[in-house]
Amino acid sequence: MTTGRSLVKSAGMVTILLFISRLLGFARESSIAYRFGSSLETDAYFMAVSIATVLFVAINDAVKTVFIPVYGDLHNKEEGNAFAYTVYIILAAILVVVCGLLLAFAPLVVPVLARGFSGRKLELTVNMTRIMLPGLLFMGLSGLSSAVLNIKKNFFLPAIVAYPHNLIIVAAALFAGVRFGITGLAWATLAGYAFQFLIQVPAAAGYGVFRRRRLLLNHSGLKKMAWLLPPVIVGGITVELKTLIDKSFGSLLAEGSVSALNYANRVYMLPNNIIVLALLTVIYPALVEQFNKDSLDAFKKTLRQGIGLIITLVFPMMVGMIVLREPIVRLVFERGKFLPADTLNVAYALGFYALGLLPMGIMLLFNRAFYADKDTLTPMVFTFFTVILNIILNWLLMKPLAHGGIALGTAISLYVGAAGMGYLLRRRIGPFGGYRLVDTLWKTGIASLLMGAAVRPALPYLAAEGFLRQALSLGLVIAGGAGLYFCLAYFLRVEELRLGLALLKSRLKAWR
Repeated sequence: MTTGRSLVKSAGMVTILLFISRLLGFARESSIAYRFGSSLETDAYFMAVSIATVLFVAINDAVKTVFIPVYGDLHNKEEGNAFAYTVYIILAAILVVVCGLLLAFAPLVVPVLARGFSGRKLELTVNMTRIMLPGLLFMGLSGLSSAVLNIKKNFFLPAIVAYPHNLIIVAAALFAGVRFGITGLAWATLAGYAFQFLIQVPAAAGYGVFRRRRLLLNHSGLKKMAWLLPPVIVGGITVELKTLIDKSFGSLLAEGSVSALNYANRVYMLPNNIIVLALLTVIYPALVEQFNKDSLDAFKKTLRQGIGLIITLVFPMMVGMIVLREPIVRLVFERGKFLPADTLNVAYALGFYALGLLPMGIMLLFNRAFYADKDTLTPMVFTFFTVILNIILNWLLMKPLAHGGIALGTAISLYVGAAGMGYLLRRRIGPFGGYRLVDTLWKTGIASLLMGAAVRPALPYLAAEGFLRQALSLGLVIAGGAGLYFCLAYFLRVEELRLGLALLKSRLKAWR
């Protein structure tokens, strides 16, 4: 049974690896901004990436989510590797067929999603979408490989799969962008998707997964996956559609709006892509194990600790991102063809997007709790509902607030989604520490708001010229704000912070 300390310890390692990965992700976005700015070409590229990503991420996450509980019961048995090998073969065959169909119908689908695009902009989007679509095969197999390694308690490789992906795109933007243009960047993106799978092959092979053996086509585990997978895929596509929907509405606004939403979304997703993803990587297998052992009390405790850690770590990031949005965007993107006016446009959207940081993380954890219960239908239905709400809010808010209204609509829909899923989960499993979580919420809220008020006066001093001066001044402000927040949280006796400090003390004693 996974304890709170082991959750923090394992998640800490994954967090460090994901943090490096996200830094490389920022280098990727910054390189694209430097070479191509915020223009017709970047609007087309980011729309094409979003169309492909809807499928890629949904398939990748769905395969991991459904395979882990089934393979978790089999991996130590004689049939375990044969079952995994069978899933690899079947999944690869299905994805090849799907890729062929998507390539054929791309010219019909893209104009529907990029409604405001026409002429060269639409033609570029269609061409780059078709270039990237074969990446679906690699991303699906990458998700399956990550699931195998996570079950084997190998969290290292799945946490660094994006390293080569980001480095390839950075190199293409900086060194090949002038010669091959934005289309060359699309080909580099496809190569990056391929390496996300290839980097995991040796480790998975080391567990004997790829040894040729008889296919278990009638295995009951395949039937379980076939039953669980469609709702998870639909739910995953629905989640990813939120980003695509934002850009689809953005295509109706002024040129550069799609790019502004994309750059803002990259910054806003950073905390969840590091902190929450690291926690989910560790917590989800624990929830599956506890549910399979009928240990409901342990299941509730792990769920409560996960939510508490998300609140403790993400709340101050949400406030800090809202307060420091302009200097953050300036530091990351403003160079080359990315101008000060672009910084203001991106920061405007980022302030609204950041409001949804906390509910997004909590909603993702609630999804995993339902999946551990082998219920994939409830998250799918509820996620679909929040997307419909997102569309309505985008339409209402984009008129008075332009692309900022699109970001605000996304944030509001996430609050509704998190509250609704928490209510449904409580009805399913009973109370899971609501009073303790409220206690954590108000304490971290006070600490975060005081931190935000303390760093706000520093804004006029963060517009220094030169990347190094900007990075140093912003880094000092962020470090000071983080230090103040943790001191306030410690003074207010936030339980999750005390848990982390206890683990740190035990580690220091062990090193001595």
